Amino acid sequence: MPRDGTQLSIALLLDNYPAVSETFIDNQILSLIDRGIAVTILSFGRGTPDTGNLHETTRRILAAATLIRVPVPRPSARRLLDLAYLGSHPIASLRILVRALKAGSLPSPYDFIRLVMAAVTLGGPARAFDHVLCHFAPNGQFGTWLRDLDLIGGRLVTFFHGYDFSERVQAQGPDLYRRLFERGDIFIANTNYTRGRILDIGAPAARTVKLPVGLYPDRFPFRARIDAVGRPVRFLSIGRLVEKKGHIHAIEALALVRAAGVDADLAIIGEGPTRSALEAAIDRLGLGAHVRLLGRRTQEEIACLADAADIFVLASTSAASGDVEGQGLVLQEAQALGMPVIASNHNGFPEGLIDGETGLLVAERDPPALARAMIELARAPTRWGPMGTAGSRWVRRHFDQAYLTEQLLVLLGEVPHAAVKRA
Repeated sequence: MPRDGTQLSIALLLDNYPAVSETFIDNQILSLIDRGIAVTILSFGRGTPDTGNLHETTRRILAAATLIRVPVPRPSARRLLDLAYLGSHPIASLRILVRALKAGSLPSPYDFIRLVMAAVTLGGPARAFDHVLCHFAPNGQFGTWLRDLDLIGGRLVTFFHGYDFSERVQAQGPDLYRRLFERGDIFIANTNYTRGRILDIGAPAARTVKLPVGLYPDRFPFRARIDAVGRPVRFLSIGRLVEKKGHIHAIEALALVRAAGVDADLAIIGEGPTRSALEAAIDRLGLGAHVRLLGRRTQEEIACLADAADIFVLASTSAASGDVEGQGLVLQEAQALGMPVIASNHNGFPEGLIDGETGLLVAERDPPALARAMIELARAPTRWGPMGTAGSRWVRRHFDQAYLTEQLLVLLGEVPHAAVKRA
C-alpha cells in the first residue's frame, strides 16, 4: 500500500467488460476514478463486447481506466483449439506448470488454460496493485491463482452478489470456495443476508463485512407521485426475464388487481429466457392490453418510463436452480426517483427499504398477497408522495456511491491516500 504519496492503484477482476446490466460495478469504478485512483480493469471474457450503445458512465470509464482483455477457454466442444494455444505458447505453459507445482497444487484444466492465456496477455513480471477487487466469487477464486502464480500482486477483495453464493453452491457443493476463503483477504457481502449465507459456506467471520452496492443520486431525479386521475395506475418492474425475478407473480397479481376493480397497467423492462412463458400467461389472463414486456431499453428510455410510473414492483423469488437475489439495487433506484415500492420479502430485500414507510413487503410466490399490496397503494394515492419522499431521502443517506466508496477505502485503510480529486 502506498505510504509515500504515490498514486493508489486498484485493479478490478471482472467477467467480460463492459456488461450493460452491471451498472453497480460501473458506479464503483467511476467513483474510484473520481478520487484520483489509478484503475485497471482485467476483463476475462470471450470475444469483444459490443461497445456501440454504452452508458455515459461506461464511456467515461473506458477513457480513464486501463483495460486489459484476457481471453478465456472455449466451450468444451471446441477445447482442441485451446490445446493448440498451449502448444503455440510452450514457455508460458511450462512456466505456469512449474509455478503451480511450487505452489503445491494444480489448477483445473480449464483454469490452467486461463492462467496460460493470462500469462501471455499480461506478460513480464507480476502486475502489482495495491488492491484487486473481484466482483463475484468465481473471479475471486481465480484471483487466488493469478496471485499465487505471480501474475498479479495485491490484496484480494471479493464481492459476493447473488448467484455466486446460491446457484453455484447448490450445483457444486458447500466447499466450492474453500480455496478462496483460505487465500483471499477480504470478503464483502451486499447485505447482512448475503453475509450470513457466505459465513455458512466457510467465509472467515473476521474478514467478512457488509457493504451494499450504490448509485449516483443525481442520476435519479426525485419526482413526487401524486395521483392517477383519469388514467390507469402505472406499475413498473425492471429485471431480466428469468425465474428469480418473479415476473410471472407480478403478472398474476395484476390480473387480481384488475378483477378487484382497480384500473392498472404493468410495464416490465428486461429481456431473457422466460419471455415466451410470460407472454403465454399474459394471453391466458387476458392482459394483452394491460401488461407490456418492453425488452431491453437504453438508460435514457428507462429514465423516461420510470418517470411516468407510479409504483414500483419487484416480486423476486428463489429459483429452482437455487439462484437468488442479494440486494436488488433497482429497489433503491426506484425509491430515489420517488416511487413507493412493493417487494417480495426475499433475502436481502428487507434491508433495502423501510416496510410501511418507503414501501411494502409481501410474501414470496404469493400473487394474492402481492395483489393486496398493489390494491392498497393504488387506492391510496395520498400515501404515494410521503412514501416516495421518505424513500428518496433514505436511499440518498445510505446508498450514495461516493459515501460507499469512502467506506470501502476506510475498510482498505486507504482514505488518507485516496483524496477526492479537485478541479
